[in-house]
Amino acid sequence: MTWTTLRLQVATPLFNTDGHQNQASVRVPSLRGAMRFWFRALAGTITGNDHQLLADLERAVFGATDHSSPVKLRIPEPPTADQITPLPVDDHIFYLLGLGLARDRQLNRAYIPTETRLPNGPKIPQTFDLQARFTGSPEAAALALTALWLTCTYGGLGARVRRGFGALRIIAADGELPPPWTEHTLRTPGPDFYEPLMRLTATGPLTDYPTWLAGLPTAPPGLLERPTPAADDLPAYPVLGRHTAAALHPTAGTWPTILTLAGKEWRHFRASETVPAGHGERTRIRTPEAKTTIDGTSNHFPLGALGLPVGYGKDTSVNAHHAGEELRRASPLWLRPVGTGSQMRLFSFAFLGELLPATPDRPVVRLKKPGRQRELIIHQDNLTERATQWLEIMRKGETFVRKTT
Repeated sequence: MTWTTLRLQVATPLFNTDGHQNQASVRVPSLRGAMRFWFRALAGTITGNDHQLLADLERAVFGATDHSSPVKLRIPEPPTADQITPLPVDDHIFYLLGLGLARDRQLNRAYIPTETRLPNGPKIPQTFDLQARFTGSPEAAALALTALWLTCTYGGLGARVRRGFGALRIIAADGELPPPWTEHTLRTPGPDFYEPLMRLTATGPLTDYPTWLAGLPTAPPGLLERPTPAADDLPAYPVLGRHTAAALHPTAGTWPTILTLAGKEWRHFRASETVPAGHGERTRIRTPEAKTTIDGTSNHFPLGALGLPVGYGKDTSVNAHHAGEELRRASPLWLRPVGTGSQMRLFSFAFLGELLPATPDRPVVRLKKPGRQRELIIHQDNLTERATQWLEIMRKGETFVRKTT
C-alpha cells in the first residue's frame, strides 16, 4: 500500500524536545506516544480495568518489542523550531507554562511556533506532513487514525499539553484512507463540535470502534459480549465516556487571547484566597490550603485532586508516595484552545476516574516540609467537586477572578 499524506497544523506553541532544551521537534515516537494515550482512553470503555486485555489490543495497533506496528508513520520535513525567544504573551500564559518551561518571563526551552515566515515573505500558519502506510488489518488502520483524530481533537503533543500547549489540527488528507474515515471526517472539528459536549464520548466517525477492537488479531472471542463496567467502577486511567465532563467557554479570540483567559482564570481558581498587601508589597493570592494545611493543622488537602506534586517554595511540597518512591499524578483537568484564527475558544474537560489506586497498599499523600512531615488526605469527591466547579463557570462564561486591589 502507498503512503497517505496527512497535513497537520500547529495550533498553539509546541514544546517537544529530544533531550536538548535549545531544540524543538515533532518526532514520530512522541506522536505515537500521544496516540497510545488516546487509544487507551477509547479502548478502556470496553476493557475496563483489565490492563492485560488493554495491552493486548494496543499491541495489535502500535506494535511491541517482539513485532513492529502495522501502521507505519514518518514525517518527511518536521516543522520549523524557534530558538528560546520571548513569546508575545503576558504573565497569565507564563503561569500556564510553569517553572519547567519559563521563569521570570523568559523561556527555558525552545518551541515550535504557530506561524513560520516564508523566505522574503509574510508569515503563514505552521504546518507539516505526516505520512502513514497501513500494512495490517483494516481494523488496526482505522483505530490508528482514530487515535490520531482523538489526539488532535482533544489532546496534543509535548510539554504542558494539559494547559493548552502543543495543540495540533488535521487540516487535509491525500491518499487512501481505511473506512470509515474520509478526508472530510478526519479533519479536526471546529468549536461547533465542542459546543454541546457535556463529556467526551466516541460519537460520529468513531461509532463503530467496538467492532474494530473486536476485529483485531489480539482480541479475545466474545469481546463485545463483555459486561459493561459498572457505573461506580472508577477507571484506573483516563477513559472516555461516563467518567468525564466537559465545557466550552463562550469567548472567542486568538490563541494568545484564549490562553491568557485560561491562565488568569486557572490561577484564581486554584488560589481562591486574596492576601492583603503589606507595605511595599504587591497584593497576592494563595490557596486556602497554604494557610489551613501547609502552615496550619488540617490534614485535608483537596487541591491535590488537581494534580501532584504541589510545591510551596524551595523545600516544601505535597506528593503521593508508594513503595518508597514518589509518584506523579497528572492533572485530570485539561484546558485546550479549539478552532482557528480569531475564532478559537477554550474547551475544558476532566477525567473523573480513580484519583489514587484503591489497593491494599494504597499510596500515601505526604507533606514534606523542613521540620514537619505528615500524612494528608485527598478525597475522591474533591476531584469531582473541583472539576465540576471549573466546568460550570467556564460553560456560563463567568469568572473566578477577584479584585486584588
